[in-house]
Amino acid sequence: MMLMLSAVAGGILLGRFFTLPVPDYFVTVLLMALVFFVGLEIGSEEGIFKKIKKELALILIQSALVISGTLIFGWFSCYLIRSSGFSGKETMGAAAGMGWYSLSGVMISEMHSPLLGTVSFAANLIRETLAILFIPILSRFSPLASVSIGGAASMDVLLGLISKHNRLSVTLIAFGQGVICSLMVPVILSIVFG
Repeated sequence: MMLMLSAVAGGILLGRFFTLPVPDYFVTVLLMALVFFVGLEIGSEEGIFKKIKKELALILIQSALVISGTLIFGWFSCYLIRSSGFSGKETMGAAAGMGWYSLSGVMISEMHSPLLGTVSFAANLIRETLAILFIPILSRFSPLASVSIGGAASMDVLLGLISKHNRLSVTLIAFGQGVICSLMVPVILSIVFG
């Protein structure tokens, strides 16, 4: 975990003092490579399709709990930040990105307002950052909690970290949860702000 935090801090410092032209697609390529190698690891497991079938019910339950928990807490958070002036519908919508900050920020900016889009971007970025910090710790006590904190990002950005700290069956659940949450983000945002 300290190595990851050091890498992020080092990147921030280098970015602050040096201008390195990084193509827009570079991060996407690295992310796809990471997901590919985790996929290779999962695919090399004997009887992988039987294991996915065995975990399917748990994947669906886990995803439903993550989505409903995110929306409930998002709605409830309007009472925690009363001075902001956001309604429960707005805070629930901002949280509905479920960690997919790039999509939710843009969608909410277009469907509602740039201010709430910025709030959603920040909230979902913070969720992913907290997941990076807490996945190694939560994995020791509750593997499924370590998966749930990642939301939609558990299938891509956080998948390597989850697989490092959990067994294969938990990694499969993380991937399934990420896929379902990612598919639901645009649907939920369209319902909330449509």
